[in-house]
Amino acid sequence: MVRPTRSKALLAKSTQLKALGAGLPTRIADLEGCELIAHCECCGRHFQLYPGHADFDSRMKLVSLLDRLACGARRSGRACGGLPRRLMLLRDDQQWQLDASGEWVADDSAFWEPGDFEARAAL
Repeated sequence: MVRPTRSKALLAKSTQLKALGAGLPTRIADLEGCELIAHCECCGRHFQLYPGHADFDSRMKLVSLLDRLACGARRSGRACGGLPRRLMLLRDDQQWQLDASGEWVADDSAFWEPGDFEARAAL
């Protein structure tokens, strides 16, 4: 039986991505020098969790926040109650997203620039 082998290029890329993720925080205590943001799946709002006003146990794993957080944003007098779609880590002008398995994935999406939006002429 012949087993398929992975491409050397794919293996090299996988190794590079793991090296990028090495040293990224896994617990609340590891967040020093980083920003942690939750993105609500329901209302789409972003909430800065760290540094922030919430007092989380320093031993808590970051992946467990996906199950423990609920959006408290108020709209029409009611709390949203949505769950976090993702957690985003910002450090040194780089961004990562935490997946449900607890692995950080580099996020290369571009942010908008102030000049990206222009006023439209009145119709």
